[in-house]
Amino acid sequence: MSSNEPQSERPTGAGADAHPLAARAREILNLSKTDLRAAESAFELMGFEAQLDTALALEGDELQDWLLLAEDCTELVRALPPEHLHHSIRLIGAEDALSVLQAASSGQLQALLDVEFYTDHKLDRKKVRRWVELLLELNPDEADEALQGLDGFAIATYLRRYVASALRDEQIQLALQMKQVHLVTPDRLLIADDLAGRFAKFLHDEAPDLYEEILERIFLDDPRDVRSDMYAGREERMEARGFPARERAEALLHPVDLEPYAIAWPEAEAGAATAALATSAAPAGPFLAQALAWGRARGELGEKTERAFIKEAAEIANMLLLAHTRDPGEPQAKKEALAAVQVVGSAGLEAVTSGHLPAATEALKSMDLLELFRLGWTLIRSVARPAWEMAADPRLEDAQDGDGPKWLGRELRDAILEAEILMDWRQLAAGALPASERDPDRPPPPPLLSWPRLAALHLRVEAARTKFEERYGVRPGTPPGDPTLADDTLKRLR
Repeated sequence: MSSNEPQSERPTGAGADAHPLAARAREILNLSKTDLRAAESAFELMGFEAQLDTALALEGDELQDWLLLAEDCTELVRALPPEHLHHSIRLIGAEDALSVLQAASSGQLQALLDVEFYTDHKLDRKKVRRWVELLLELNPDEADEALQGLDGFAIATYLRRYVASALRDEQIQLALQMKQVHLVTPDRLLIADDLAGRFAKFLHDEAPDLYEEILERIFLDDPRDVRSDMYAGREERMEARGFPARERAEALLHPVDLEPYAIAWPEAEAGAATAALATSAAPAGPFLAQALAWGRARGELGEKTERAFIKEAAEIANMLLLAHTRDPGEPQAKKEALAAVQVVGSAGLEAVTSGHLPAATEALKSMDLLELFRLGWTLIRSVARPAWEMAADPRLEDAQDGDGPKWLGRELRDAILEAEILMDWRQLAAGALPASERDPDRPPPPPLLSWPRLAALHLRVEAARTKFEERYGVRPGTPPGDPTLADDTLKRLR
């Protein structure tokens, strides 16, 4: 297929699940569970064009399973747009997608790592370390493309902290200037980290040119110049690929530091009052809309401020859809995203002002919607994620009797079920949409989210997590057989 063919003609993004190619793919994937040879035969008969079109209609584990039906999936993987491959690897988890990663081209991996190595536009050493560990797991015979996709400036910036030379500065500089890299092998370096040492040896053995480039960046170049070139090169590559919008979208859902906002979750002693607030009549609409209307009515906020929030809401909604590879132009998706932005932004505003409208009006003068959204999302996630971990924990599933483990109590069971669905921003949106505008294929939504309700769920989820740790001696989500104990449980046992 010509590389000039418009990608918009392919079945990607929103609505892909309903595409006939996706349905046909699922038939073949289901067949592979009982008759792998027949499934592989059906896959081959489709031909490369149809295989690729189908791959673009799939995501995550389904995409990986589809690609691995090929005798050699390299050509198929390398025909995927970098952003589609990246999104699916995110869904699968990079550790579980090594078969796909080692088939990817250097360009695809460079595009992926240009996003994965960074948090808020800064090199994230923890993320680089995680990817270094993954690269070391690749088969050396198939790691060539992956290593070509590495940015030498980024790797040099990461390794510089750990690497020194056993030679004198002038000796190593002369050796590198004279291209005598054999004098600077890993065993002649002083490397203060085991992983960095193994990675240096891997680069020396498998990518000697890259190894030489990285040594030059570490020992010959000024660290400030290396960092500057790293950021500039990444920015140029991302602009050429049209990645900036996607990068901003990915950053939208990164958690923020809550400490500067001095938000206090209610203590258990205040639980009864908080629960009463949370179970009272649902608010008429998102708190953000109430605060804007209140401020406008009293002349505290001008029309310009309101228009700015409306415009920013549309931009954030598009970012939210892009982060989930949904079509921003699809009407229902657009409605859901706009509603989610209001609900999540409201959670942030209501939390930081304790639901006090005059304080909220003042906050709207100094905080933009993006900040409120990220704050609200972090708060919601801090409640929803532990609930999701408990709901998905096999120990809890094995202990279920009817609608849940009786030892946990109905109130806490219900809180877990109610909180875990907040992981899905579309469920948050559904609570704000009129019944006529909700997706009829989705389960009934919870009531419109408010800060009191979220605070009450936080109390109940924490209580459930404490009971879980007391019963099993581990945190929810810890794999069965893992002896890792919760800190407080360990202290009690001692």
